[in-house]
Amino acid sequence: MDSWNGWTRMGNAYAQRFQLWQRGDDRLALVFGHGGEADTAGTYWITGSGADTTPVHATKLGKGLGSVAIGSTTHVPYISALGHVNAITACAHMEQVRDPLFKDRLRQGAVKEIATGDGIDREALLALKPEALFGYPFGRGESEALERLGIPTIEVSEYLEEHPLGRAEWLRFFGVLFGEERKADSLFAGIRERYEALRADSATIDRPTVLFGSVWDGQWWVPPGNSYMARLIEDAGGRYVFADRKGDGNIAIDMETMLATASQAEYWGMIAQVDTMPSVHDFTNGDERLMSFKSVKEQRLFVGNTRVSDLFGQALLEPDIVLADLRNILVPPGCILVPMGWLPPYFRHINDPPPTPRIRTERLEAVQ
Repeated sequence: MDSWNGWTRMGNAYAQRFQLWQRGDDRLALVFGHGGEADTAGTYWITGSGADTTPVHATKLGKGLGSVAIGSTTHVPYISALGHVNAITACAHMEQVRDPLFKDRLRQGAVKEIATGDGIDREALLALKPEALFGYPFGRGESEALERLGIPTIEVSEYLEEHPLGRAEWLRFFGVLFGEERKADSLFAGIRERYEALRADSATIDRPTVLFGSVWDGQWWVPPGNSYMARLIEDAGGRYVFADRKGDGNIAIDMETMLATASQAEYWGMIAQVDTMPSVHDFTNGDERLMSFKSVKEQRLFVGNTRVSDLFGQALLEPDIVLADLRNILVPPGCILVPMGWLPPYFRHINDPPPTPRIRTERLEAVQ
């Protein structure tokens, strides 16, 4: 449905977990949970009018949020990219945020920690009185309690998007809420253009087979074929060995299946947190069966090291850079792009030298 009760739907390019609707200068934002469009996690009316009656059962918000609390560190890059990092007055687990502008605010003491062992520090939020708290739809108990205290919760489910450009498109959602709709549309258009150009180029080459995953507590875990990571591998020019396995989260694989299906993969990658230079041992832990993998014997191993790379933060807004990193590994010499500022690549081959600074002349290049 593209229209109802005078509202017109503003189409998304890739995102499946939110919708934007317009009626004159007003906007309506819908957020969906794990069940898709049948699972509405939140409805928000963004208006500059003084009307008290909402058009549907929706939380009313003013145009251009001025002060907000953040329940997930993954929300910070979107707000920062739109130029509104100063609006963040409180954040959960704020020491994990890598954004340099946000870190400046931490050093100034301008952001309050609100994470507790039991959830959100409600007393701290009441003292700060933010216009809204950005959360995530794991359950309505916390949200309803905060709303009774006069703090609306805006649910954000970008982590459920399977396509990298779907996660990046949440810029448009945040753009509507912060009064930066045009800027957000332009930034996303630039991200999309660069990503799609690289993906189209990757489609012209022979595709190497790729294993992605690792052992955790004695169990093999791999992303499903309909996942964010599987899409990146495919768009970078690889053939993911478990592309036929679908699921809502990482899939458990027994060793017998791993040996039969993945031992001959040409490349093997994983995400890990490694304090030193990644090595073969980080992949195999000395297991002779894994040492016999083709990717190990030929030293075709790559890592996304969360110790040095902001894979769960800035990477959400730079799928084009992540894609370029993967392409440069899977299809050398590949197409070289450089990330914003002075940052290491998101993924690197274990035999590469330590990450060196690479320069991008603009923070996020927009399409005019």
